[in-house]
Amino acid sequence: MKAVNLVTLLFFVANGIAIVAIPPYLRDLGVTSEAAIGAIVSTAFFVSIVMRPLSGVLGDRVGHVMVMRLGVTFAVLAQLLYLLGSPAWVQAGRVLHGLAIATFLPMSIATSVAEGARAMASRSLAVGIGNVLGPLVGSAIYDVGGGRLSFLTALVIHATNWLFVRDLPARAGKGGDVAVERRVLLFMTLLTVYATVYMSISTFTPVRLRDHGLPLTYWGLFSSVAALTSLLPRALLMKTGLVSPVTAIAANATAMAGLMLATYAEDPVTFAVAGAVYGLGQGGIVVTHQILALAGARNAGFASSVYTMGWDLGSILGPTISGGLVEAAGFSALHYMPAILLVNIGVLLLYGSRR
Repeated sequence: MKAVNLVTLLFFVANGIAIVAIPPYLRDLGVTSEAAIGAIVSTAFFVSIVMRPLSGVLGDRVGHVMVMRLGVTFAVLAQLLYLLGSPAWVQAGRVLHGLAIATFLPMSIATSVAEGARAMASRSLAVGIGNVLGPLVGSAIYDVGGGRLSFLTALVIHATNWLFVRDLPARAGKGGDVAVERRVLLFMTLLTVYATVYMSISTFTPVRLRDHGLPLTYWGLFSSVAALTSLLPRALLMKTGLVSPVTAIAANATAMAGLMLATYAEDPVTFAVAGAVYGLGQGGIVVTHQILALAGARNAGFASSVYTMGWDLGSILGPTISGGLVEAAGFSALHYMPAILLVNIGVLLLYGSRR
């Protein structure tokens, strides 16, 4: 399990370096329309949402590690396309990036689902550490050398990770049907709402900083502080037996407060405070939603793929909707996006009362 956590950590570090660079890189390449930036960013998630169920079925049949190897290969190829330096090549890279997300991420979850809830929490901690390092390193690299240096760094990390994933022991798949439990579908919907909010803000806050002449490092600071504070709920919730709809509600409310503050932030102190608050909520959301949705699930690969489709759907809706809103009303439109998380809080209240 430690080896799977290591390759997951490296994937998220490289992913964070690339993702933080893409929106301002598109601006550097001459893309002036926020709606166009949102559409290009969303391309990966259109691909991923289609491919996740297929990768889940494939993973359950041929083995989860085999599909993870394919995912890292797609990630390497995506960075090469980003480096070609035109909006069209970036969009093509987003297609391969979507294939990487669809094949690697749900399979890394599936390997931990097979080991139990504590292994899921351990993997979540590795993701959190990757999310600390990726945006922090990525924003600093972008400020020093722009998008090309960012993608070159991500390329080296993904290529190194490909060697590690290649050496993971591959277990034969067991196959099975493609039915999923209702709780998986419910939490996929909640993940969609959460991703819609987060991706709206994470896509256009870097653009806002660039347009206002502020360093992208501010967003890297937010992301890294958030990832750092997210380690606390990731590490403690499972150990203290506090995974429940109640803690999921608290996590959503905390994340909402942090994201709302981030939409107003103009200086590093405010971004750091917003990141600290958001991270406590985000870490709680990841652990509670994932365990409530997937612990003990049948056909772990397919169930993980269906659950994580919510991230893709929200990542399509968020940049697309907010891109149009920002273009029509300015960056102030982002102030209202975090309130959408009230939907999750209401649904979790009903879910908890019925349990």
